[in-house]
Amino acid sequence: MMPQVARTMSDAMSSIVFDPAAEYYDRTRALDPETHAAVIDVLLRELRGRGRCLEIGVGTGRIALDLARGGIPMAGVDLSAPILSRLVEKAGGRAPFPLAVADAMALPFPAGAFAAAVACHVLHLVVPWRRAIGELLRVVRPGGAILVDLGGTPPGVSAEIRRHFFELTSVGWRDRPGLTDLAELDDLMAARGVPARSLPAVTVRSERTLDDIVRRLEDGIYAGCWTLSGEERLAAGRATREWAIERFGPLIRLHVVEATIVWRAYDVR
Repeated sequence: MMPQVARTMSDAMSSIVFDPAAEYYDRTRALDPETHAAVIDVLLRELRGRGRCLEIGVGTGRIALDLARGGIPMAGVDLSAPILSRLVEKAGGRAPFPLAVADAMALPFPAGAFAAAVACHVLHLVVPWRRAIGELLRVVRPGGAILVDLGGTPPGVSAEIRRHFFELTSVGWRDRPGLTDLAELDDLMAARGVPARSLPAVTVRSERTLDDIVRRLEDGIYAGCWTLSGEERLAAGRATREWAIERFGPLIRLHVVEATIVWRAYDVR
């Protein structure tokens, strides 16, 4: 078994801890079943036959549980103990693979411990993301692969509404605190002799009303909202609804949100 390690304060200060999202993470972050299955298929085709894979920011197991069901030997780390407890609950009450409460910037594993690693919607939340990449390059042995999906809000209605909402709050509009441009990661990896390639793209398409988009911000489900009081979120939400009606029309109108999910693979040498 891989070690269970305690989170230190210095670790937690460098990354966003998802304790507040443990109860609603799956409900608010899940892809539709068809898109999710397509993503898992892309990852399975890349990971089969490699050996044990580590997922940093494993969360509730949204990715890792299905990879394990598909035959990939997995391990996972996350800063949030409640989030990992939710993963164990989903797996039937027992850890389905080795898990540790640990920071991606100080992985509790020896060099070359893994044949692959997965980072899904994690690096944009890690301020010293280069340190996290250094750790992945340390624990993934030569011949392995590091798979990355940055995530993020695609351009369009949702992005405009989020920006307007945050501009009305005390935190203001700010870009994500960590890695926001895969070109930076490509350059870093290239400098270390690690080539990049793109895995097959998966298109995700959904429909949401303006009211739903604003309500998610009011409810504080996103990490950027967690420092805001409920009163401040509701005030920003009311003002954003008024603005959105003028900008886009009725709040009940459905708007199409379309994005392309492209995982990046980095071949460790």
